[in-house]
Amino acid sequence: MEKKHVSGIMGWFHQYFGKQRNELDQGNSCTCPQKTYTTRCETCCSVESSVSSASSSLPYKKSSVSTSESPLPAVLSSTFRSTLKYDVCLCHSDKDIDQVHSLVSFLEAPSKGLRCYLLERDCPPGGAVSTELLQAVHDSHCWVLLITPNFLKDDWCLYQMHQVLSEGPISQRIIPTVLNIPRSELPQELRFVFCVDLNRNIEGGYNQVYKTLIHCR
Repeated sequence: MEKKHVSGIMGWFHQYFGKQRNELDQGNSCTCPQKTYTTRCETCCSVESSVSSASSSLPYKKSSVSTSESPLPAVLSSTFRSTLKYDVCLCHSDKDIDQVHSLVSFLEAPSKGLRCYLLERDCPPGGAVSTELLQAVHDSHCWVLLITPNFLKDDWCLYQMHQVLSEGPISQRIIPTVLNIPRSELPQELRFVFCVDLNRNIEGGYNQVYKTLIHCR
């Protein structure tokens, strides 16, 4: 009788702990071919950990369409403008190159989208300077003249001015800008053209140049 009682108890323990072990094996199943025991192998754990960490670290994919950026003016893609290589040709003295680079950076910003011609940047190696200038003037919709004391003293700058005037006389496409000189010192040939004054507010003057370039026909 006592043997049967002990045997029954042992059978109950065997059945109970065998069931627990089977549940543990199913919960911690591993597909790794190197698995030889019931606990999860380090290979699978490391792989799952890497996948989980990679998934959590993936950047959020933003929409390619930005609602904060306004589209460029439709006039920039007009049929007439598309036939020209540049929106604007800049004429300046070599001594004022820093000021010109600042203006060009403003006009060529993605939010502005203008195509600027700078002789020292866009002239191909080996090209004749005067020939390239004439071609650029012809291929540009507008012309910006940066009139400074250096400009007035430079015969090459005056030559550029005359080429622009011959291309579009009495035209709204010629935009003189003055810097470090009063308007009263403009060359006689430009006295009849309204100019942009950069002396008081550089950024405001840049915006005025941009708006003029957009609206000129």
